[in-house]
Amino acid sequence: MVMLTARRYFSAEGIDVDPEAECAFFSSLKMRNGTFKLTRLSRFAAVEEAIRPIIRERAGSIGQVLDVGASSGLTTIELVDFLQAEGASPRVIGTDLFVKAHLVEISPRLHVLADDEGWPLQYDLAGRPLRAWVRRLDYFTLTFVPLLLGRAVLRGRLAREIAEGRSMPVRMECQALAGRNIKLVENDILVATPEFVRQFDLIRAANILNLGYFRAERIRTAIANIFSYCRGPGSLLLVVRSHGQDHHGSLFELLERGDVAVRARIGKGSEIEPLILGRTSADGGRRA
Repeated sequence: MVMLTARRYFSAEGIDVDPEAECAFFSSLKMRNGTFKLTRLSRFAAVEEAIRPIIRERAGSIGQVLDVGASSGLTTIELVDFLQAEGASPRVIGTDLFVKAHLVEISPRLHVLADDEGWPLQYDLAGRPLRAWVRRLDYFTLTFVPLLLGRAVLRGRLAREIAEGRSMPVRMECQALAGRNIKLVENDILVATPEFVRQFDLIRAANILNLGYFRAERIRTAIANIFSYCRGPGSLLLVVRSHGQDHHGSLFELLERGDVAVRARIGKGSEIEPLILGRTSADGGRRA
């Protein structure tokens, strides 16, 4: 499979992209915080099958849905399709830390996809895609030298071009989102979002709230924000982490007085389950 360049993917003329090629394109992009925009078709099919009976039972009460860490939005679409198949009619917001990006022309032969701050995500050299990040092997082959130099030399210019409006703004979202009743927005789960408070009947946090990304205290902050976004007792929270083809997660329900119960487990359950079940406020009481 030939990797897509960002310039071709975001072409003004528009192209129909093979879904596998689209997944490969997004998954090749490494954000400035060290995470990848990983995605693949039917990624959470096994998770959905595991929670199907509960979702079917609750379908009538699932109106507003929040998908935290939605990446390109592909798996958000699949979540919506799953919920609709079980009888729900959800209105969905997907969030990701990085949605906005820019295409910048450095020269007729060099174009760069960069984030809002000028961090290079992909180079397009005469139509050939080149990754902008350094892998471990690069330190043995010395490939890291031009990659790091390129970033150091270009980042300032990229930031200026973007700030001065000499770039093409794009959104890092899959083509299938067009025409869907799904809103994909930039959002940081570690920062409280007032307009989300008490809005959602179901929240999914997939491959984001795990001890590989965050320290326990930061996860507790994210948990506090998420539960503040729940509409109230009966709201559901699905937390899952993927290890290759395997998934481990837990489906929680918010109860009266802010208590939380586990309604289902996938694989070994969520590694942060103790943090969620043991969440307490500063004065020792349960969080509402």
